[in-house]
Amino acid sequence: MANRTLIVYPNKDLMLQAGAQRLVLTLLDLLAERLPSGAHRSRVDVALSGGSAAQPLGLVLSNPLAKAIDWNRVHFWFSDERFVPAYDTDRNALEARRLLLDQLVAEGKLPETNIHEMPADTRPADEIATTMANADSDDDSVRDAADTDNATLLDAAAREYENELTREMGPEPVFDLMILGMGPDGHYASLFPASSGHHEVEVTDRLTVGVSHSPKMPPLRISLTAPLIARSHHTWFFAAGAGKADVLAHVFAAQTNGDGFTGDPEYPSSFAGGVDEFTWFSTEETVTKL
Repeated sequence: MANRTLIVYPNKDLMLQAGAQRLVLTLLDLLAERLPSGAHRSRVDVALSGGSAAQPLGLVLSNPLAKAIDWNRVHFWFSDERFVPAYDTDRNALEARRLLLDQLVAEGKLPETNIHEMPADTRPADEIATTMANADSDDDSVRDAADTDNATLLDAAAREYENELTREMGPEPVFDLMILGMGPDGHYASLFPASSGHHEVEVTDRLTVGVSHSPKMPPLRISLTAPLIARSHHTWFFAAGAGKADVLAHVFAAQTNGDGFTGDPEYPSSFAGGVDEFTWFSTEETVTKL
């Protein structure tokens, strides 16, 4: 496991600009690597997230070096997704497409098949509305039936993405680059604190999991699991804002002890790591409690 590195910027804008520049350079470096045979690697697999972690994507093409990236060999995945219809603006994939991916596809640089979206909710809108209303019902039997329906759909969607991961990258998939953000409660991807009733961060026998009743809307989600994220070659975290100072201190305290990386289910981001690189990008106001 790589040692954790913290890089602090004066403000969020500089953090995002630096992230975009680092992304371009890292992709160029990864694509230039040679295998033991002497050949260049055939692909680079990158996992994206939403929120602040996605924002550097919109700055990538302003770097002239981005023209040198062979996007045909870059595959984009997602660390988590909101289980909503494909057209819903809550989708992380929709945001990534708007910021970068759709332009690359339109220009013929990135094959559409290199974008690996997590499944969307394909139920009719009225059925989704009814099921979600029933999930909040005061009638236990109605609520339990809705929860069962949602859990079944989420598990099937998670397994579908799991199958795509293993089909594309083998039985033990490893990402070259994982780009993440940390929420004000310490969650990452869609792995939430145990105190909110969630223990998905402790799942070790799956690559992906479904998440019901997320404490952050929308309530249905799919997420990569902690072990899969932790074995990425390069893992980046983006965390900005004074409101995250306390939780960042807790995450860092839980993440490191004499034996290396541990993890506290109350602060899920403490389970993250990277094999070759593990870097946190943050701002001055966010690190005041470290």
